[in-house]
Amino acid sequence: MRRPMLVTASLVAMVVFPILNLPVQAHHGTALWSPDEVTLKGTVVEYVWRNPHVLVIWDVKDDKGNVVQWTGELASPETLMGDGGMTKNSLKPGDEVIIYVRPAKSGAPHSVIDQIKRADGTMVLRWSRQAGGTDEERAARDRAREARDAEANKPKN
Repeated sequence: MRRPMLVTASLVAMVVFPILNLPVQAHHGTALWSPDEVTLKGTVVEYVWRNPHVLVIWDVKDDKGNVVQWTGELASPETLMGDGGMTKNSLKPGDEVIIYVRPAKSGAPHSVIDQIKRADGTMVLRWSRQAGGTDEERAARDRAREARDAEANKPKN
């Protein structure tokens, strides 16, 4: 009599405990970040290659010429190596970069990074899983980014 009850209790525990643990495994979402992407040109100050998230810290001049130091979050090193081929040597202090970010809703100079290019236009990171979105949403951000870049690079008459 005890054996069937022990087997039943074990099976219930194997099913119920993982279900109860799902919220813990979810980590966090992108609720802190604006849905609108902005383009920031600047100079890398620090590139922090560590878990749980890789960070890029870079200086950007604002409209008044003041230097503002931005921090951008990327996915884990393992994810960046697998998705985009980034390594701990992909960026270094002094690199001139164009970084497409979704800034913090609070207005602080913090962001989640969606794409990184060098000043010459070569791609460092095509898209970041950390910025979230489906394939269609990422494609829509790419199209919007290309349209903004084309408009910004249009000769002024």
